[in-house]
Amino acid sequence: MTTIASPAWRLPMRRTAIVFSLLGAFTMGASAETLTLAVGLDNGSFDPAIVENGPRAQYWAAVYDTLLLMEPDGTIVGNLAESYAYNEDNTVLTLKLRQDVTFTDGAPFNAEAVKANVEHLRGGTGQNSFMVGAVKDIVLVDDHTVELHLSAANPAQLTYLTMAGGVMGSPAALGTEGIISVPVGSGPYVLDEANTTKGAQYSFVRNPNYWNAKAFPYDEVVLIPMTEITARMNALRSGQVDGAQGNAQTAAEAEASGLIVNRTPIDRHGLILADRDGALVPALGDVRVRQAINHAIDGEGLLAAIQRGLGHHTTQVFNLNSVAYLPELEDRYPFDPEKAKALLAEAGYADGFDLPMPENPGQQATNAIITQQLADVGVRVIWTKVVSENYVTEAQSKRYGAFWMSLSTGNPWWDMTKQISAAGPWNPLDSATPELDSLLADAQGASGDDYNALMQQVNTYVTENAWFDIWYQADAIFFSTPDVKVTMHPQNVVPYIRHFAPAAE
Repeated sequence: MTTIASPAWRLPMRRTAIVFSLLGAFTMGASAETLTLAVGLDNGSFDPAIVENGPRAQYWAAVYDTLLLMEPDGTIVGNLAESYAYNEDNTVLTLKLRQDVTFTDGAPFNAEAVKANVEHLRGGTGQNSFMVGAVKDIVLVDDHTVELHLSAANPAQLTYLTMAGGVMGSPAALGTEGIISVPVGSGPYVLDEANTTKGAQYSFVRNPNYWNAKAFPYDEVVLIPMTEITARMNALRSGQVDGAQGNAQTAAEAEASGLIVNRTPIDRHGLILADRDGALVPALGDVRVRQAINHAIDGEGLLAAIQRGLGHHTTQVFNLNSVAYLPELEDRYPFDPEKAKALLAEAGYADGFDLPMPENPGQQATNAIITQQLADVGVRVIWTKVVSENYVTEAQSKRYGAFWMSLSTGNPWWDMTKQISAAGPWNPLDSATPELDSLLADAQGASGDDYNALMQQVNTYVTENAWFDIWYQADAIFFSTPDVKVTMHPQNVVPYIRHFAPAAE
């Protein structure tokens, strides 16, 4: 059976059940005592300031606890911090810490450890240092109470503390060379160095002093880096592994092999129409031109052709389960080439215009489709060839008015800071308007229904003003054997280690 995460911040009308018929019955995978997973990337580092979300989260989630936890339904609960509370204006976050936790080097987990880790992450060069970037002061109230004083309210702060931003390592090991390859945490497992070879296999055995052992049913976890999907599929079918990240192109093959296809909406695909002022491409400065591009590209067709339908056609930049999501916006830009031509003519571009864009070699099928569909309405795409590993740098270089991008979605404030805020990395030309700035300022300090309503207004604004041309939100896909029960993480492309259990349980 296919499983789809159903977060608490999911809107009721979006509930969907999708069931795959499994062909045949078989037994494969490791014993109930051992969980073996293929991971799409090798581990980079066990340094808490360097660890990453995404596929690599499975490495650190075996050995580190986070301050807070995100449940499969999207709610945030205590973990190393038993409870949390904000002050009235959401600028001081008080964390009450567990008192029965030690790191694997024997050091106690306490307020000093939280301070050391936040400072280590904030002062480091890791890609997730921004997750504690708003923390200006760390006040130790007592040994097991800490206050994080924020420079400004951050509606995504709690989410960050459930991910890489909340990872806690032993203070004595932070900043040492040793922690890069040998983690020193307080998590459910410890690295079995004798059975670990970088790039080939990472073995973990139970932490005998772990405070929440019942949440982790396996005695041993083995993670095997496998970058190629073919290798992961072969390992699943042969019983070498119990689970592995999949993709839409191999989902039918996995189903036919009797594997379980687990899914949750994560990545959204489409164009970032970055030049909203027309500085590089004057035509893009007219909202009617950006709206025309939205009508010109068949997002639903791209979902079927590229993603095999495993996702959801949408015109919105926010996650389908987000409080910012609005069902009524889904019909804003139906595929309508004639409407696109009319809008272009109205804007003074009846003869079309040239649109330079960087060409990602990994998106050849997509590139061919959008080239043709934009040409059909008069927009002539001029591709600049880019080496795949340089694509992100090129897209953010301020040399292009528009470009393709796939970005993960989840917490709406996090999504906003990445691609809507003038300071966001995916708003390379620093677009801003007084109307949008006012909405964002109000939302930042709001809570509850007020926050939800304001984020929906932000969504409406960027959708109506066609800041993006969103085609679809793709499902994150994880294959598993019938011996294993998998619960998808609502905001990560792969489940964390705590999301696995023997199917019989």
